[in-house]
Amino acid sequence: MTTKKETNQTTDLQVNTVLGLQTNYKQLAENHLAERFSNNPEFKAEFIKTFSDLIFSQNDEMLEKLVKTRQNTLLNAIFKATEVGASFAKKEVSFIPYEIFKKTTEKGVEKKVATGEFDAMVIFDINFEKQQILKLPNCKRFFTAEVREGVKVTENLMTGTTDFEGENDITKPTIGYYACFITTEGEKYDKFMTLAQIVERASFSPQFKSSNYKQTSNNVHYEKLVVRNLMKEIPKISNELKSIMAVEDVQYHDYIEVEEPVQKIEEKKVNKLEQAKKEIADKKPAKTSKKDEKVDTDTGEITDVEEYF
Repeated sequence: MTTKKETNQTTDLQVNTVLGLQTNYKQLAENHLAERFSNNPEFKAEFIKTFSDLIFSQNDEMLEKLVKTRQNTLLNAIFKATEVGASFAKKEVSFIPYEIFKKTTEKGVEKKVATGEFDAMVIFDINFEKQQILKLPNCKRFFTAEVREGVKVTENLMTGTTDFEGENDITKPTIGYYACFITTEGEKYDKFMTLAQIVERASFSPQFKSSNYKQTSNNVHYEKLVVRNLMKEIPKISNELKSIMAVEDVQYHDYIEVEEPVQKIEEKKVNKLEQAKKEIADKKPAKTSKKDEKVDTDTGEITDVEEYF
């Protein structure tokens, strides 16, 4: 009789090595779908393909983390990627392993110590998310833009939307990011966030790195968070977008670094945020001639435009 181990085993399949996982992933996938009472043959085929794409698109370091990842979180992450039609092979979604820690107390100081196991999470690519928004039946127009220095930004209290005044000169430094969704009925939903607001919100994520926010212009990290916040306001969103939002909301849990006192960890998190804000304030982006892009929701054609307002 096989017993459930505390490490990575939920079945008697040998998947605690890279070779074992590559050999037995199909059976592992079938077992997981059976537990979910999922009998759709098309979804089963896609689920197995998504699992295969994940395993065979990773480098050696990530493969070692894969086999140390708790199976329930790994399979759930793959299920979510399959559910929204995102491909690991096409980089539409990425596997993110987060190390699991246990609490210990040493000399009266509480610490978090690594267990050697990981939980699986997934991050969806910004362009994949934007394509899902453009596919919505009620989408007439959707776009994002960088807002440059010199543009006056105000909130319209009558409509609840954002108003802009002044030329959005692409040669000037970026002060924030903007996303706008217009329905087929003419309703407008938009979101503007300053660089500092984006960094502050992003700092709650366990994968937050201040270095990702040094470049303020043409930065997907800034754009992604604004789009993510706008998605919460868009009416009649698809099940795919609901799943994406649900998955990414989970990723703001507090996975704390190993073997540091809790108080010191909290201080480090505050310091990281302050450091990122300072770097943004001190940063003077180089002038750029890069134009923004506009997507035609009817044809899917992408064109360059110099301003959105």
